[in-house]
Amino acid sequence: MPDQDQTGFSRVCPSCGRRVPRNVMACRCGVELPAEPAGAAAAVGESANGGSSLLLPLIIGALVLGGGGYWFFLRPAPVTTQTEEAAGEEADETASATTAAGASPEARAWDARANAKEVDPVKPEATVAVSPPPSTPAALSASTEEMVDRVMPAVVLIETTGGRGSGFYVRHDTLITNVHVVQNDGYVTLRRSDGSTVNARVESRAPAYDIAILKVATPSPSQVVIPMGSAHSLRPGQEIIVIGSALGTLQNSVSRGIVSGLRSSGGATLVQTDAASNPGNSGGPMLDRSGTVIGITTMGYKGAEGLNFGVAIDHAKDLLEGRQANLSGSQRGLTDIQSQARGSESDRQQQQGEEQLRGRVQQLAQAAATIDGGWKSYRDRCYKSAIPGNYDREWFAMLVPRAMPADAGAGCSSFYADMESDIKQFRSVMQRAIADARRANVLPGTIRDLLRTNRLEFDWER
Repeated sequence: MPDQDQTGFSRVCPSCGRRVPRNVMACRCGVELPAEPAGAAAAVGESANGGSSLLLPLIIGALVLGGGGYWFFLRPAPVTTQTEEAAGEEADETASATTAAGASPEARAWDARANAKEVDPVKPEATVAVSPPPSTPAALSASTEEMVDRVMPAVVLIETTGGRGSGFYVRHDTLITNVHVVQNDGYVTLRRSDGSTVNARVESRAPAYDIAILKVATPSPSQVVIPMGSAHSLRPGQEIIVIGSALGTLQNSVSRGIVSGLRSSGGATLVQTDAASNPGNSGGPMLDRSGTVIGITTMGYKGAEGLNFGVAIDHAKDLLEGRQANLSGSQRGLTDIQSQARGSESDRQQQQGEEQLRGRVQQLAQAAATIDGGWKSYRDRCYKSAIPGNYDREWFAMLVPRAMPADAGAGCSSFYADMESDIKQFRSVMQRAIADARRANVLPGTIRDLLRTNRLEFDWER
């Protein structure tokens, strides 16, 4: 029977070719076999066992490799600081720049497009700087509102015996207005926007420049004032704000316009503007966007659209600081520009006449309200019978001959006589106001409308 080839447990005799078990040290032919190294026999034994001894190391190796792969691919991303990330980005940019330097133009263009697409918008570090939007008209309007709100307490309505105008504080006890507002009055009444009043004295006048300086009788240290600038810094097209009591009744009206030009008239500097200006605005401030006064509203021309003027605040500063010599250098003052710009002298007289009449009628309306109170007491206490006639105010009947009954004053003769005297004095003031308006060429319809609006319509020429 042939020898089985059990290579795992035998070896070949080099002399006769027989297989000899490994644990036998001599062949049948008498040849002694050399001893094998222990490591070789163990290796042959392990191979003979079908490699079962290698299975365990392979399993262990697979586990090690699997764990390492899991740790490498599925571990959480490390937290990097902005400094580390910035350093890494700088290194990447340097490497990219170095690589791109030797790359073809097509490759560099491809890399630029790829980098642009790889921007991660969710990273807080990848913040994109956004330029602020340009200023809008709304923002501009808000700034104007804040400025107007700040200076408004410094602007007042001025009441005189001849009418109403505007003025503004430049010191806590000092105001500026126009000469044609105060006219010949030595004292005027200042009415603030909150309705309170205070008296002021006309301290000085510069008629050639239509500037009057007022001093308050009881100044307040907390009074808001408007800083004075210079008209010489103005440029055509620059925006300005005008505040005043339009028509003598709409107190602290605000209008906006631009500087149309700087004009010279008899040594005076005038600011021409298209900002709306009406009778009653005279003496109010012209302001730049910062709230600094640069002019004093002085005149406008009826029928001339957007043609109004203010005398430069520089002349008022000269007057306040005692440099009156500069003001008296020319007595023509505003007359040059008036003769050049107005349509006719009668137009200007008419406009001023309307303004003065409006102010005087409003004052007379207040006096009439006082007489109304006295008349009511008279009717309640002295005479309760009907009085013939139809009048805006019943006491007008005392001005009509034979309109009052003969016994109207019976029992209250003294009271009746005092009231009759007050009413006749009221008529005299009204007659003068209407006569002055007619001399100024104020239209009869304008006079009638003012009287009707204030419940004073009557034949005052009786």
